[in-house]
Amino acid sequence: MATGLDRILEQIRADAEEKAAAEIAAAERDAEQTLARVAEEAEEKAAAMCAQSETQNADILAKAQSAAEFGRRRILLATKQGAIRDTVSAARERLHSLPDSEYFAVLLKLAQKNAADGEAQMRLNAKDLARMPRDFEAQLNAATPRGHITVSETPCDIADGFLLVYGGIDVNCTFDSLFEAEADALQDLAGSMLFR
Repeated sequence: MATGLDRILEQIRADAEEKAAAEIAAAERDAEQTLARVAEEAEEKAAAMCAQSETQNADILAKAQSAAEFGRRRILLATKQGAIRDTVSAARERLHSLPDSEYFAVLLKLAQKNAADGEAQMRLNAKDLARMPRDFEAQLNAATPRGHITVSETPCDIADGFLLVYGGIDVNCTFDSLFEAEADALQDLAGSMLFR
């Protein structure tokens, strides 16, 4: 199960690296063309004004190059941020569309990590209730020995993942909630994988 998830994460990483590299290369080409065009225009202006002052010409060229470099950095930053967002979004989509056995293995690991002592009820959406393995509740309780968890037969209005309900306290283990809670860490991780 971990192997399948590792393969998926490795594929996501490879796809994202390839996409990011292509986007960065395109952004760098655009930035270089912009830099060349701005530099050419600046040189033409400088030649026309040469009689006025060499100091003015150098200043104009330096400002144009600085503006072009700033534009290039801005384009590269926007491209990197877009690649990171795309990578996190692809990871979320891959997780959502896992085969049933891998999906429920992920739910078991989430339950292990988030279960507390005592009696709880796990609430799933209608789709997950319909495809849930027959022995899932037994697997769930074997994986979370600190308490007892019963899977509710009533569907919950969530996209994926689950809610653990301990009396009046809900532990939100939906994928959206987990991605939102770890947004900064996931962006840092995606950035480090894409732009080492």
